[in-house]
Amino acid sequence: MQQLLFAQHFPFSEAARKLVREKNLSLEGLPEPVIERAVLMVEHSAANKQYVFFLHNTDLLMQEILAFPVAKIILSVLRDERMYEKFAALFADAALDYLNTAEDSKEAMVSLASELGLNFGFADNEGRVVSLPLMDFLSVRISDPLLHLVNQSVSNGTVFLNLNGFARFLRSVVFERIRSSLPVPITSIPKNLQNVAMRFKQNFREKQAKQFQFAFKGALKADAFPSCMAQLYSELLQGKKLPHLARFYLASFLNRVGMPKEQIILAFKKSPDFNEKIALYQINRIVKQNYTPASCDKIRSQGYCPSPSCNVRHPLSYYRRQLRKVSAKPKQEAKP
Repeated sequence: MQQLLFAQHFPFSEAARKLVREKNLSLEGLPEPVIERAVLMVEHSAANKQYVFFLHNTDLLMQEILAFPVAKIILSVLRDERMYEKFAALFADAALDYLNTAEDSKEAMVSLASELGLNFGFADNEGRVVSLPLMDFLSVRISDPLLHLVNQSVSNGTVFLNLNGFARFLRSVVFERIRSSLPVPITSIPKNLQNVAMRFKQNFREKQAKQFQFAFKGALKADAFPSCMAQLYSELLQGKKLPHLARFYLASFLNRVGMPKEQIILAFKKSPDFNEKIALYQINRIVKQNYTPASCDKIRSQGYCPSPSCNVRHPLSYYRRQLRKVSAKPKQEAKP
C-alpha cells in the first residue's frame, strides 16, 4: 500500500513507472475508468484547477497511477505547448501540496529527492537545513522568485535551503522533469485514444472561445494573447482571485491592446472580491497613465509565466507578432 501511495502522489516517479510496467497493459486494452481518470487530469490542467485526491483503495490507486501516462499520450496528440506547461505545473503543484501537508513532510521530501536522484544532504544536526551543490541548483530552471539565487544562502559552492525552500526546489525539479517528457511518441496510438484527445481539444477550444467572447467586441484577437496574459485573463473570467500585481499586469496589458475601459471593468467584475470603487479608481488610473505592461522578465520573476519558451521579451511583442501571423495568412474563399 505504501508503494502505491507514493506512486499516486508522484506518478512521474520511477516507482510509478515500474508499477505501470508490471501491469503490462496494452493501450488497446486500457480499462475505461483509467481513460476517464486521464481525461480528468487533462481537464484539470486545462482549467488550472487543483488536482489533489486522497485515495486509499488499491484499485483506485492503481487506476490513478495508470492514468498519468495515458494523460500524457492524450496531451501529446494535442500538440499544444501551453497545455504541456499547464500539465507539468498541475502535478508539480500537487507534489508540493503533498510535501507541505504530509504527516512527515521531511521524510516525504527525502524520499522524493532520492527518487529524483538529487545530490543533497543536511547541514545541521536537526535536519532543518538542506545543502545542495551550487551547480546542481543552477541546473534547474527556476521561475519561483523565492528560489532566486540572490535570495539564498550560498557558501563554498553550496546552496543552503530550509525545508520550505527545499520543497519548492523539488517542485521546480518535478515541473522540469514532466515538461521535458512531453510530448511522448505517438506513432501507434489506438483510435479510441485519438478520438478522446480530439473530443477534448474541441471542447476545450469551444470553452476558451466562449470565455474570451465575454469581453471582446471589435478587432481584438484573444487567441493572440501570450500564455501569461491568456492564463491570467482566463482565471479572472473563471472567478478566481488574482493577486494585486497580477491584476495590474493584466489590466495594463488589456488597455494597451485596445480593450475599452468599460470592458476591462466588466471583466474584473468576475473577481470574487470585486470592489467597484477601488476597481474604477485603479483602472481609470491605468488607462489615463497608459501604463506599459510589465516585461517578460518581470512577469517571469513573479511566477506568472506558464510558458517560458515563447521567446519574446515583452507580452506586447508577442501579441503583435501573432497578429502579423494571422494577417499574413491567405484568406480562403468561401465555399458555396
